[in-house]
Amino acid sequence: MLSRIARNSLRGVPISRNSAGIARITAVSRKYASTTSNDNGATEVFTKLSDSKDPKRTPFFQYSWGSWLKNDKLMKLQRETVFSIEGLTSFLNDLNKVRVGSKELTAPKENKGAFLLQNNLTDELIGSKSDKLVVNSIASIHEGKHHRIYKVTLSTGKELVLRIPYKIDSKAAIASRIKSEVATLDFLNLKLNLSVPKVISYGVDTENEVGSPFILQEFIEGDLLMKKWHPLDPDSKETDEKLKQVIEPIAKFQDDILNIKFNKFGSLYFYNDVAPTLQAEEPYNGEEDEKLLMRWRIGPSVERQFSKGKNKLSQKTIDQYNGPWDASNSLQVMESVADIELENAKNKLAIVDADAGDVSDKQLLKDQIKTFEHLKTITPKLLNPHSKSIKNVEQLFEPKLFVPDLDPLNVIESKKGNYFIDFESSTIKPFILTSYPNFVSYHGAKVYNLEEDIPGFAEMEPAEKQQYEFMYYKTRNERLWEVELNKNRHDLIAVASPHLKVLKSPYLQALDLKTPKDYLYVEGSIIQLQAMWDAYVANEIVNQDQKDPEFPIKYDEEFLDKHQSDLSDYQMETVSSPFSATGGWIPQDMFETLKKQGIIVETSNGDYKIETEKVLQNPPEGAEKAE
Repeated sequence: MLSRIARNSLRGVPISRNSAGIARITAVSRKYASTTSNDNGATEVFTKLSDSKDPKRTPFFQYSWGSWLKNDKLMKLQRETVFSIEGLTSFLNDLNKVRVGSKELTAPKENKGAFLLQNNLTDELIGSKSDKLVVNSIASIHEGKHHRIYKVTLSTGKELVLRIPYKIDSKAAIASRIKSEVATLDFLNLKLNLSVPKVISYGVDTENEVGSPFILQEFIEGDLLMKKWHPLDPDSKETDEKLKQVIEPIAKFQDDILNIKFNKFGSLYFYNDVAPTLQAEEPYNGEEDEKLLMRWRIGPSVERQFSKGKNKLSQKTIDQYNGPWDASNSLQVMESVADIELENAKNKLAIVDADAGDVSDKQLLKDQIKTFEHLKTITPKLLNPHSKSIKNVEQLFEPKLFVPDLDPLNVIESKKGNYFIDFESSTIKPFILTSYPNFVSYHGAKVYNLEEDIPGFAEMEPAEKQQYEFMYYKTRNERLWEVELNKNRHDLIAVASPHLKVLKSPYLQALDLKTPKDYLYVEGSIIQLQAMWDAYVANEIVNQDQKDPEFPIKYDEEFLDKHQSDLSDYQMETVSSPFSATGGWIPQDMFETLKKQGIIVETSNGDYKIETEKVLQNPPEGAEKAE
């Protein structure tokens, strides 16, 4: 139990990522000035506008936020965001030539390989049409998990955001994700009138003037709501109010997007971005605005599990599993995740077999396959869409929009109110299959009252008290979210049921795979169901005939013992290995410090390792935050 708690605690601690500096390129006559900040101060380097191969420009595109213990060069190469600065300036200079009346709502217009949302080419966003549109400066302002953010300042005084995705996933996955995110932003803006950035243009591949997939959108000035989020503050009336200042607006935004019931499960796209066979069906019923009737459609899901780690699968294979799915077949949303994970593991094993790979790799893949076969077997039975024991079960299984990154890090407090950003991988799925936002979600042991729930708490040593206080604060924050959900959507509050959380855990664990050994948590969540299965069948909560209540998977003692042993070893490995919770990623300033101290050393193959003895002698400050 303690190992499990430790793992969940690590997952729940936000990663501390100190700024690695700001890179800036500024127009100076026919030159750009590249400015990078570091520990030694700012330096300014000039590069000619016409010289795209100038090596002084290279740092502007390179990943600098952190380093990895393994495959560092490859990881950074995948996160380089090279684009054509000259192409971007030329593209922006031509925008005035293609502007139309802002009131005209048309489909995205193709222009030199990119697409324009002409209704957003307004004076408010890019300046007056009579003004010449020139780029004054471009600054790198954020290196995110999946993309890099640049701020583009125009001669009109307006500012835009240029988002360039990392090359982590396949070209097809990146293209689909951009198409869907832009359509989702458009839907939230035009249909629901929510405060989200307006998109001016986007490109889905390198065949455009920017030379990269991109999204060019409105820049929102303000502070992140995260500045107000203090999740581990002790209880007080003031703390309660501060926590609500963050939770309430995010819960309200979720409530707003839940107002639409869709006709399919999948993801939103513009009409022309889905196959002709999908264009006939409207995404939702009751649209009275003729301009919106043919604007959006539902296509394949861009939920990350259909692309993350799937580079070895063909797109044709992925398309067999990623939807869209009929509204009457809600369980297929879950089943498809089990199917694609099983297919992915089998495909990897075939590749290893063909190359006569490492025996340990083969065994790991065989173990994964066994788990995903179990997941495939049990998934159709996990939840009963027609259960009379689940309150408002029909509403819980309706197609609803789910935004996976609802987070105070993605909310900007501006003069015009709260703006929500980052809708990558948004999908339409049953609300019962969604998870709480990561900033409030807690999967560890619940502690509702320290004095009552923890015997002898008052007499414990400070370090032990802190462990239980952490569990209590995480429980408190999740409870505050549930209070807000109950206030806004009492008809959906059944998702807070501990039984439903346990039943959908195998599916959610499969969505949360981060390392090859995380399959152990999927299997563990399935094994956990055995104890209550008969009761779930009797109460018709699960989708299994009462005449055959037997647990769908037969485990023998040998398998269970091995699983418990492997899980314990993995938990110990996770807890004892520095930075394992971040996949070996370390913030760059910390990485440099630990390297100077000899705690991080380079190996003969170019990877890095932690000198454990030196860590014990001189624990690095902030390492617990990085994990």
